[in-house]
Order: sequence, then structure tokens, then C-alpha cells
Amino acid sequence: MHTSTTGGLSGRSIDELERFAAQPENSHLDVQTWETLRELAVARISDDRLPAGTRLRWVGLALTAIRRKAQRSDVDSKAALAEETNVRVNAIRAFGAARDGGLLDPVDLCEGVFREIGQTSEEVRAEAAHWRSLPPQEMLRLRRVKNLLTPLRGVESLIPPQDPLHRELSAWLSVIPDLP
Repeated sequence: MHTSTTGGLSGRSIDELERFAAQPENSHLDVQTWETLRELAVARISDDRLPAGTRLRWVGLALTAIRRKAQRSDVDSKAALAEETNVRVNAIRAFGAARDGGLLDPVDLCEGVFREIGQTSEEVRAEAAHWRSLPPQEMLRLRRVKNLLTPLRGVESLIPPQDPLHRELSAWLSVIPDLP
């Protein structure tokens, strides 16, 4: 399938769109094409008329579109991961959690977010205490941390309380109100 406009995506089957997104020669397509595919996939994820398996395929397609869009633009990696986090959290809420390292794994999701932040919750909290005096780029970085963490609210209930990750996530979630 080849399309020079984003309008050609909406009438395609998930099979066609998965093939389209997987083709290396399409990786050069413009950001708007990938954003359109992401929007289409996100809409289909929430379509309760579709079987769960098909909706999960739409989750995968949304994630592919987000990653391709990020490759084609100067989007900050935290901004792209925030989009992925939103999609994955919504999928976990819709389909349930799975502790398998896949897209429905809340532990995998949290660990990826924490890795991307690259600091401890204590370090971020210390910076957030004086965020108004920081240069605009640092304020934006803290805002992106907030955008990464906010969708994780409620995910801690899916992680056993005795798991160290549960405590780490709780610590991170407590930082959200301090962030710009």
C-alpha cells in the first residue's frame, strides 16, 4: 500500500496498516502520516465492537506509529514515551495487566519510564522545589517528567505492595504535585 496523503489510511484494514507500518521504505514518511495512523489506532482501541485481540493489535499499531513519528521529528524522547505510556496504561486498564514483559505489563512500563527519566524521585523532587527559577529548558524537562508520570496513577494497584517497584512508583507519584 502506498499513500501520499494521510486520508488514505482510514479506509484500510488492520492487516494492511500493520504491513504498511512495518515496511522499511515507509519509515521516511512525514510526521503527519504517523500521527494520523496513531489517532486512527487509538480510536480503534476503544471500539468495544471489535474483539479484544483485534483491539490489542491496534495498540501495537499505535505504538509503532508513535515510534515512527518520533523518528521523523525532533520530538523529545520523553514526549514520545509519554504518548506510549498513555496508550499502554489505557490498554492495561481495558484488557488487564500481564506480567510478561509485553505491552500490558505494568512493571515493564514503569521500569521503562523510570529509565527514561534517568534520575531518582528524590533528585527530581529537589529540582522541582525551585522549578520557577530554572531555565525554560529545565522547566520543560520537568514538565515532561510530569507527563510521563501522570498516566501511571492507578498502576500501583496492579503491582504487589511488597514489590520494591510498588514503593518506587508510589514515591514517583508523590512528586507529581511538585512538578510544573
